[in-house]
Amino acid sequence: MRETGTLVLGVGNPLRGDDGAGPAVVEWLRGQGVPDGVALIDGGTTGLDLVTALAGYRRAFIVDAANVGRAPGEWLRFTADALRSVDGEPALSLHAAGLGDALSLAEALGVLPEQVTIYGVQPAHVDWSPGLSAEVQKAVPAVGRALLRELAQVIDRRLSYHLEPGELPDSRL
Repeated sequence: MRETGTLVLGVGNPLRGDDGAGPAVVEWLRGQGVPDGVALIDGGTTGLDLVTALAGYRRAFIVDAANVGRAPGEWLRFTADALRSVDGEPALSLHAAGLGDALSLAEALGVLPEQVTIYGVQPAHVDWSPGLSAEVQKAVPAVGRALLRELAQVIDRRLSYHLEPGELPDSRL
């Protein structure tokens, strides 16, 4: 029997610059507080181990650094289906093979949440230096607020979160 909970999973390595965007958003959300029934997990760089993190949840939101073809710090919200290009090869995420493979395996094992939404943040740099660029640091609360708004909607709470001036809309499918 599947749980009805919601997962927010941050993927990435904080020791590799902007690759740490996912864990940074999860940490930001911890500081803000999330509605009951929402689990926050720093998924790190676990690859196929993400399958076990996804198991048991009805919906999952995954935050990751992603090559979305935008300016550094800009971000997009998309579905798991968008991880695959027309020819079926993984696309978009810096961890496309790992994340795409983990989602495919979770589906094959019957543990993929019913709803999977991905927030991809365009990195400025991904190298072996810790810390986020200024652009991605600015994106962390913007993505966090967008997630809080969406969590409020899917959990049917009457919470109100808003974009700050200059932030991008949170939904571009």
